[in-house]
Amino acid sequence: MIQFEMYFTNEYIKEILTDLANAMKLYFQEVDMKKAMQERDKQSSNNILLVKEGERFICIDCNDKDWIFPLIVRCDENEAQKLKKIMLKWDNLIREEYDQELTSDILNVYKKDDNLLKRIEKYYNISL
Repeated sequence: MIQFEMYFTNEYIKEILTDLANAMKLYFQEVDMKKAMQERDKQSSNNILLVKEGERFICIDCNDKDWIFPLIVRCDENEAQKLKKIMLKWDNLIREEYDQELTSDILNVYKKDDNLLKRIEKYYNISL
């Protein structure tokens, strides 16, 4: 398995989720996205938007404590380059918009001891 992570500004959630879900052939309902974004209890796991099939998934923490959301994509090795390309495109578009330094790579953090997924699971006391 491969796991990529990044942060993005929330105004692009639908576009990013659509691009990734289409590439992974995963289905999501817009109502689930809106529900996660409208959750006001910052401690509630209802902030989590999870689009999953088996071990492959897209996870977005929609907690509105900030306008920046963490995004985790776990995928098979055979689809990793395509998904990395999509994530880099969005990351750099957002960075360019906010006049930040562009990113040249997104690393596989699947086996790292400290990653966004583990932090999210700890914060909400859940297992994804």
